[in-house]
Amino acid sequence: MASKRELEDIVQRQTAALKSQMDRIAELEAELARLNGVISGDCDALQTLQRIYTDPANPVSVIMKAAGEAVAYERAKPSSVAINAGVSLYDVLERKRLERFQAKVIDAKPPAASAN
Repeated sequence: MASKRELEDIVQRQTAALKSQMDRIAELEAELARLNGVISGDCDALQTLQRIYTDPANPVSVIMKAAGEAVAYERAKPSSVAINAGVSLYDVLERKRLERFQAKVIDAKPPAASAN
């Protein structure tokens, strides 16, 4: 038969294992509730990304990827500055390309025919 000390040790280990399992069950129930909320439409994709990049438990690579995806929806893009000189870049480049391939014309006159 086991001694009182051995039985107390067994009870203590079982109690620790039970507490660990109860904590894990609580984590899984919270995750399940979160996922059910996403499925039922309680949050949208942007809120999901925000939740991911604000969770310090996530790896930095996951946080950076979620933040990168979300930023386009959180901040307006600055307006682009367009300068129009009346000529498109395509026209300028096309003109330069054609100039390069044009045949060179040699302006030479044939010798005068001799009068025999």
